[in-house]
Amino acid sequence: MTGGRVEARFDDHVVVADGAMGSELLTMLPGHAHVDLAALEYPREVLDVHLSYLAAGSEVLLTSTFAASRPRLERLRAGDQVEAVNQAAVKLAREAREVAGVDALVAGSIGPLAGVIDMDDPAGRAAVAAAHAEQAAVLAGRGADLLVLETFFRLDEVELAIAAVRGVCDLPLVASLTFPDESQPDSVAANAERVRRLLELDILAGGINCAPGPHATLEVLEALGEAPGRLAVRPNAGALVRRAGRLIPPPATPTYLAAFARRAASLGAHLVGGCCGTGPEHIRAMAEAVRGLRPGRHARPQVSVTQRPRPQAPPMAARSSLAARLAAGEFVHIVQLDPPKGTNADRIVAATRRLAAEARVDAFDVNSNPLARLRMDSLWLAAEIQRSSGVEAIPHITPRDASLMGLQSQLLGAWRSGLRNLLAISGDPSQLGDYPGVHDVYHVDVFELVRALSRMAEGVDCADNPIGEPPAFCLGVAVNPGAEDLDAEVARLRRKAEAGAHFAMSQVFFGWEPWDRLVDRCGGSLPLPAIVAVWPLTSLKLALRLHNEVPGICIPDDLLRRLEAAGPEAARVGAEVARRLAAEAPARVAGAYYVAPFRNPEEILPFLPPAFPTPPPG
Repeated sequence: MTGGRVEARFDDHVVVADGAMGSELLTMLPGHAHVDLAALEYPREVLDVHLSYLAAGSEVLLTSTFAASRPRLERLRAGDQVEAVNQAAVKLAREAREVAGVDALVAGSIGPLAGVIDMDDPAGRAAVAAAHAEQAAVLAGRGADLLVLETFFRLDEVELAIAAVRGVCDLPLVASLTFPDESQPDSVAANAERVRRLLELDILAGGINCAPGPHATLEVLEALGEAPGRLAVRPNAGALVRRAGRLIPPPATPTYLAAFARRAASLGAHLVGGCCGTGPEHIRAMAEAVRGLRPGRHARPQVSVTQRPRPQAPPMAARSSLAARLAAGEFVHIVQLDPPKGTNADRIVAATRRLAAEARVDAFDVNSNPLARLRMDSLWLAAEIQRSSGVEAIPHITPRDASLMGLQSQLLGAWRSGLRNLLAISGDPSQLGDYPGVHDVYHVDVFELVRALSRMAEGVDCADNPIGEPPAFCLGVAVNPGAEDLDAEVARLRRKAEAGAHFAMSQVFFGWEPWDRLVDRCGGSLPLPAIVAVWPLTSLKLALRLHNEVPGICIPDDLLRRLEAAGPEAARVGAEVARRLAAEAPARVAGAYYVAPFRNPEEILPFLPPAFPTPPPG
């Protein structure tokens, strides 16, 4: 079907799309199945869903390819099946059309990649564009009538995707944004403005799909006024819930969705349909509701939308006492702590009180499940340490254990509890399952996590929604001077700095040679104030385990020989090396963090300056 014929259909009457392929399949497939691979592994079920929507009155079938781009399939270790999955999905939609004998359009579905790939990095943008182009070329080559870019939460990715698709095919494009399922007066106006900007792009139709639900979608259309292009709206039927291993459908009735469809058509919608939770019965009611209706006229609106100015993030020095010391060039002393493996933190909290009373400690650094072994939550423990000792804490956070939304939710609470510093790290991969890291979350990488935290400091979440008082953390990141590929490590550090990091903490080293190589590779200075590790080795056995079993840590050969020669006095040698590093650090870096022997915090006291230095004579 030519683009002109598709366009003519959209202008002739209100076109009805199908409902939710994903949620329908989830009710049909076994629990271990991957919906993204259903076109290959469960073709009969995909065909049945298409046929049910055609029988309900749908004129547009979206292929089961929402997450069939290469980056998304690679997360299932199926990146080599991009072509096979997309071709099979188009074939099934075309087969359903032939079986039903219905003159329907086959629309190739393409989902977003922001969040899977770092869109704010030039290399990431190129990778996103290449993935969208690859998927579009396969969908078009197999016979799709149009392409649907759906559930995009960033307008800049839509623009990038349109340009990428236009480079490989000339099929008509429908593009839609998704917004959080919340409606506040200022967010409705802002979302309407984003839809207006979307409609000004080179597309057949544009609008909203997925969240928000029917009611909030209509609020956006009403705020939009007369649309500058053809509107396409496909909201969720409501929140889909998984409980006791089964999906609980949302409460929205077919009658409710029919009323939505009629109102959307009166506001100028050319295409109506459904997303998560909308089944064939909903589509049947919507098709009946708009039968015989023609789309409303569209013209450029003569309205302006005033958006609330975004708060400016505070400068680094204003974020915490640690940040103020770093900004002033004052050398900082930090003690690293491992949370307990159980529920009792009394011992470690008491130790921090004694350390704070006897030594100069500018902050306590709190690990998050080090070596991917379960321990107490770092955020809670950090807040308790601050409250008890009066010294700031730096809890570690990692995208290994939670989604971006989950991390942001935790950090809103952390800010409220008084925490003002964070260290964002990738985290060690968990060892559960057949492969290391197989059960880890990694919804985003550390670069996107740092960028999301920078946006939070401006008062908005990752979807650009206001979050009240900006949680402006002083944000640290990791750097490894002993990395095998030092150029890549330098590039990673620069990306973290550009994303909004304020300081860096090093992996452990035991001589300045690797640090000097890192500084030299950075052009003479690091892009962030650096805090290096001081770890008094207690034995040759510990040194050998770190050197041979812990990635990123290298013990110099001469130190290994000295530890071996010292025999039972090896701890004395380790202490001497640690004291020398600590003494030389102020001339080289912004601070030091101290790793206690045997993870006993109080054993680090001899390496710290006193809390109240002795005044000079006279």
